[in-house]
Parts: sequence; C-alpha cells; structure tokens
Amino acid sequence: MMHSQFFKILFLNIAIFIVGSNNLLAQNTPVEICGYQHELEKIIQKQPNYLALQNEWYRRANEAYLETQSTKRKITADTLVYEIPVVFHVIYNTNSQNISDALILSQLNELNLDYRKLNPDTSRIRPVFKSLAADIKIRFILANKDPNGNPANGINRINSSRSTFATNIYGSYSEDMKSTSNGGQTAWNPSRYLNIWVCNMEYPSYIGITYGFATPPTGSPNWAQFQSSTKDSTDPKSGVVLHYKIVGKNNPLAPTNYKEANTATHEVGHYLGLRHIWGDAANPFTQGCNVDDGIFDTPNAKDKNYTCNANINSCPDAVDDKPDMTENYMDYALDGCAAMFTREQAFMMRYVLNNFRTGLPIRTIVYDTTTEYKETVVSIYPNPTKANDYLTVVVNSNNTLGSFSVTLFDNNGKEVLQKRIQANQKTEVFTASYSVGVYYLLVKDSNGNIIKKEKLILNL
Repeated sequence: MMHSQFFKILFLNIAIFIVGSNNLLAQNTPVEICGYQHELEKIIQKQPNYLALQNEWYRRANEAYLETQSTKRKITADTLVYEIPVVFHVIYNTNSQNISDALILSQLNELNLDYRKLNPDTSRIRPVFKSLAADIKIRFILANKDPNGNPANGINRINSSRSTFATNIYGSYSEDMKSTSNGGQTAWNPSRYLNIWVCNMEYPSYIGITYGFATPPTGSPNWAQFQSSTKDSTDPKSGVVLHYKIVGKNNPLAPTNYKEANTATHEVGHYLGLRHIWGDAANPFTQGCNVDDGIFDTPNAKDKNYTCNANINSCPDAVDDKPDMTENYMDYALDGCAAMFTREQAFMMRYVLNNFRTGLPIRTIVYDTTTEYKETVVSIYPNPTKANDYLTVVVNSNNTLGSFSVTLFDNNGKEVLQKRIQANQKTEVFTASYSVGVYYLLVKDSNGNIIKKEKLILNL
C-alpha cells in the first residue's frame, strides 16, 4: 500500500539477512545485527546523491506502474521473459564449504520456481493476498561461457586460504570474497552476469551471523541529471553473497527455518531493486508505520516479522486495511511463510532490468497461445532483412476474416510498428527507420488471436 508519508523517508535496503545465536534462536528470540548503515555509508561515499536517486527512481517506477494499470493490457507485458545468466563462485577453505553441484542446481531451481510463481508454497498464500501474487517472468540460467568466451558451467570453485569472511562474533563481515587478491573471486562482468558468491560467513563462537546480502542498483545511465558516479557495469562488488549453509533446498547443514532456500530469493529481490516490505525505518517503534517500501500492493508494516502469525496487523489503516504480508519473500519470515511477490514488486524488478541492469537479461518473447488456421498462410520475407530495404508480409486466407494486424516489437519488447493489412494483399514495410538488431513480428486476426509469430533479423 502506498502511504502519504512515503516520500518523506526512503531508506536503502542493502540485503542483510541476519539471525541470532543458536541459543537465541532456540528461544525464538531473533537478534538482528544489521549492516545497513555500514553499506549505505559506503555507497554514499561514492555517490553522495544516492538517496535522491532512489527516491526519484521509485517515483518514476510508481507512475509507470499506475499507467500500465489504467491502459488496456498489452501482449508485451505478459509475454516478455527475462533470462539472467548466473555464475556461482563457491569459495571454500574446507570440504564442507565446497558445497555440491546438486545443491547449487537445487538453489537455481528454487529461484526459478519462486520467480515464475511455480512453487508449491503458493498454497500458503491467504485468500486476501491470492490475487496479488505474481509471476515475475524472470528465469535464471547458469552461464555457459566465461567473460573470455570460454565454455563454462556457471559454477566457479575457488580454494581459498580464508576460513571465514566474517570479522567478529556479532555478524560483521568484509567483502573480500569479491576479490581474488583477498582470498575470494573477482566478479565476472557484472553487466552481463549475476554474480553469486557462496562462502563461509560464520565467526567462531558467533553471537550473530549474516546469512546473505546484496548490492542494490546503484546507477542509471539514462538519468544524466544525477551524475551517477557508480554504475553496475563497472562495480566489481555488484551481486549477491550467501552463506554456504543456506544454499539449496534442504541443505543438510542449514539451521532450522533456513532449509527452503528462500534466502537467495530474498537477496535477489534486493539485487533487483526491492526494499523490505516494512520500509526499514531507523526506529520502527516511533517511525515504523510512517515509512513505506514504496510498493502500492504490499500492506503497510511497522517492522520485520520472523513468524507466520496470520493475525499480525502492525499498521492498521483507515482505508483498505490488510494484515502484514508475512508470506512475502521480502519479509523475514521465510521458511513456512514465504510464498509470493506482488504484482507491483514484479513490475519494479522488471523496471530495474530495463533501466538499471540493462545489459544483464536476455529478453525472450514467449507466447502462451497461438490460434492456427489451416486455410491461412502468412509469408514474411526476406528474413534476415537488410536496413534500407523492404520487408514483405502477405496473409493468404480463404476464410472470411478479412483484415489482420501486424505488430513489430524490438528486442526490448517495445512496440515499434502496428498496421492493419488486408488478406491476400502484399504489404511492404520499409526498414530504414529501424536499428540493426533482433525484432519480433506478430500477426493477429480481427478477433485478436495470434496466427503468426516470427523472429526477424535486421542486418546492415
């Protein structure tokens, strides 16, 4: 839910997921030792106007989301799937830290289930939130080439002299896992890969531990007025870090409440621009209900939740009041609770891929249904087509459908052409106004049914 005081205070969510000591957990008394201020200060040192950029980014994203809700649904909104190449850097000092390929693949599978709303955990979603649960239409694939173009399997193992990357018993940590010279692994090109570092985040006899953290989007090249001094494409620390014991479904080393592999889902959400659903107020007791996560369809919440208590309503609202959304992946009640992202959270993550992490995803248009007509033949030629040439489209039809629509999308899913054509007539499209690249062409009948889809290549 968007609240009137949202723009007064907006806080950066660096994805720190913390739990207390084993004894405290056993007593159901979670302790949080949050690296928020530490991470925020580091980013602001590089980019002093970062919070202003965050505020403006959320304002623009919210405006764009509202616009999509007030217009007729377009096929690009439903069918453009993003594939993100992932590399897991497994940094180990002991055999137990060198987790198996099976656990890595299990983690990747859980990410894909969660981000495509295919996880069986959706049965947990309460009726009040069922209609808000969204398919993000993001897939994660293991990188099949390294930055030099050599074959790879997306799992990069590094035997390190570092026994841990925690720096004290309270959960503090260094980011040395992201540096080859410091016992870790320097990121593969962060503009082309999602780097996930898997390493030991435990300190001996620890009281607190950081299970995962992520870098949020830190630069948008199309906002020149902010003069962003740090960009994701050059930031060697851009990515996600996970404690090795919580990677993969039913990891035998995982502590209670961290066996469903949801921490990675939570951290990738931060990497793709989401805040915690309670908004991260500096003082939740006095500010909690006045600070929002910037998402319209997540209810206002005062603070994080560690349990699945369905009766929690920490911020009663005068209008459209709903309980805390403990089943949201961006809360802290993960195992037994987490099962969904909302529709606007889905929009926000895709907004980030289109405006911040622009080189990261492979964009693939997938159509769920196509109507076949035995008496209708669509011809599109030549393909590939040269720039400053003509693309010809002909619909040969013996039925009575009459006219057809032809729509051309660029590789980002943006509609660049739409025109109506008549059956059994040749239609030519001059390509001079289009850039070289990959396009997708749809032909639909007068009832809106897709009868032809084709990938087009425009060459010099």
